[in-house]
Amino acid sequence: MGFFKSLMSVISTDGKTGTPFKLDKNHTVYYKGEGVTELDAAHVAGFLKGYGYFTETSQNDVQIAAKSSADPVQLGFIIGGKSVSPEVEAYFKESGSGLQEFFPNRSIIVRLLDVNLSELKVL
Repeated sequence: MGFFKSLMSVISTDGKTGTPFKLDKNHTVYYKGEGVTELDAAHVAGFLKGYGYFTETSQNDVQIAAKSSADPVQLGFIIGGKSVSPEVEAYFKESGSGLQEFFPNRSIIVRLLDVNLSELKVL
């Protein structure tokens, strides 16, 4: 995972990832666009820790993005491969409903992203 973290630090400077909010050394929420803030990223990070996705033994990054505060929030799980199991997809998708309290009156679109932040799948 060291290479993956190095890659993320390189691409985080290109404007694609957004601004990093580091929960700790192994977990980052990148926030991008006028419709999400550092506070939103902090809420997402705290939620994902409580949800069991950000653990002490994992290295995971996600991205939240929205063009404006009226737009849907896009939650992107950055994965190392091309796909994940149906169970993991369901786990990711269910996280969106848990985040609804932080984004009232907005829909949440859960996506799988590759390490280049290209969309692999909308869940």
